[in-house]
Amino acid sequence: MNFRTMVFGLCFAGCGLQWYFVLAQEVPAKPASPPPNNGPSTESSPRDLRDGELAISGRYARFERMLSQMADVLGRQDPERADLLRRAIGKGREDQVKENIEKTIELLSKGELGTATEKQQDVVSSLESLLKLLQSEDRRSSVERERERLNELLKDVRGVLAEQKSARAATQNSEAPSNAAPGQQRALSETEKLLESMKEHDDQEGKPDEQGDASEAENSESSENKEGKSKEGDASKDAKDPKQSQESSEGKSEKSSEDPESPESKEGKSTDGKSEQGKGKKSENQGTPSEGKDKSGKKSGQKSGQQKSEQKEARQTPGREQLENAEEQMEKALENLKEQEREKALENEDAAIEELHEAAARLEETLKQLREEEKEMLLASLEARLQRMLVAETQIREGTITLAATPQKDWLDQYYGRCRELAQQQSELTLQCSQTVSLLREDGTSVAILLAVEDVEADMGSVSGWLQESKVGELTQSVQSDIIESLKQLIETTQKEMQEMKEEQQQQQQQRSEQKQGLVELMAEIRMLRNLQLQVNRRTKQVDGLLQKAATDDLPALQKQVHELSLRQHRLTQSARELAKQAK
Repeated sequence: MNFRTMVFGLCFAGCGLQWYFVLAQEVPAKPASPPPNNGPSTESSPRDLRDGELAISGRYARFERMLSQMADVLGRQDPERADLLRRAIGKGREDQVKENIEKTIELLSKGELGTATEKQQDVVSSLESLLKLLQSEDRRSSVERERERLNELLKDVRGVLAEQKSARAATQNSEAPSNAAPGQQRALSETEKLLESMKEHDDQEGKPDEQGDASEAENSESSENKEGKSKEGDASKDAKDPKQSQESSEGKSEKSSEDPESPESKEGKSTDGKSEQGKGKKSENQGTPSEGKDKSGKKSGQKSGQQKSEQKEARQTPGREQLENAEEQMEKALENLKEQEREKALENEDAAIEELHEAAARLEETLKQLREEEKEMLLASLEARLQRMLVAETQIREGTITLAATPQKDWLDQYYGRCRELAQQQSELTLQCSQTVSLLREDGTSVAILLAVEDVEADMGSVSGWLQESKVGELTQSVQSDIIESLKQLIETTQKEMQEMKEEQQQQQQQRSEQKQGLVELMAEIRMLRNLQLQVNRRTKQVDGLLQKAATDDLPALQKQVHELSLRQHRLTQSARELAKQAK
């Protein structure tokens, strides 16, 4: 059995539940009147949903058995992965996945579709958390790779930002704007290279989803073929029994001819077209069932398209959209520089710098989230290791107490053999503790926990040596008790730190939502301040040019203008300081 097979099995079960959840939502809870028998119904009945739920229940039972078998097989070869599988089994039982599936089956049997959908939603969320737990092992390596990639991208973005600021300074200070074009071209080329690497990575990440969409299309085609076959089967049944169809058609025709209120008789009586107009209005208001189905199909298609677009945005490298905007502004600035339009080029360059700052901020925020996620996974792995060591050390201590109950002078060969077994188990446990110490040293974030685990490792080594010498007295048992107590404290500390991390993440999310509106207003004020500064800059250049060639009579007015510009600049400086405080 393969570890990925287990994960795919869980994905399959989760997808099945999602599918039945959608079907349960589409089926009306209490139909007002039975639908007309115009053809085979494409909607799923509660009985079909119950049968599908029964199949999922069987799959989940097999999945639990497979987890247990794999945990037993990997117990000695890969204890970490075996512990992960056991934790998955425990989490499934804690979330009562099996019980909720059975409750859903019972509700579907009774026709209580509304309550059944709620239970199905609980099951799907539980399966998603189970899948996340099982994928955590691969997730750690992927997070580490993604963190390294984003760090490199952040360095490149900062390099482009420095290049763009240099180009902006050249545009401001050069005599001819076209002289600053080479610097702007270099910044644009660096941005294009960076965007190309981002797009290449995002396209590779999106390939599995495209394959999934293709498989969904194939499934939909197969379902359409099945519906077509069912319709052909109904038609063949009618062909096999022509008498019944002929009698039913004759009965309908007789009824229509005898009934004066039938549609045929109404059409015969109507001479001024009023009845036809009434029918047209009625059909427009009510709509045909097929039109209703088309509308619902369009809505579902729009929802699925929106979900796909959201998933595509989530797959994109953070900051890519801002870099694309910066690239667009750089191209405009380059065109303006070639056309000797300095002011427009400066505006575009300022906008590009703003977008680059935003791209760097997005990358920094994502890196922070990845570091927190990596730390959370490290703490979860550390807790699992400590729990496993605690169970093993407790068993070794119980074996030591049992041996110590018999005086050593009365020991037989089997007692010495049992003592050697305990020494071997303690030696293996010391090796596991040494691996945990190496893991903590590589991480380097928790100094206190590292020191505590190092002390436990030293005590385990001492106990292993004493057991090899057949020393099971009070000293050995006392140190074993200290090891057990230290492991319990470490587990408690790890759990507390994980809980604090979750609470801190929740607080940060609330703060982000509260600060979002204020940030939008702050950005608008900064843009306004920027426009005012550009006006002062343009006016200063104009006054400077006029002063160089002004007559004596014009000097007082120009000096007064310089004084007013200095006051404006002072007010802008004060406003910028206030905005800087708000930004902090």
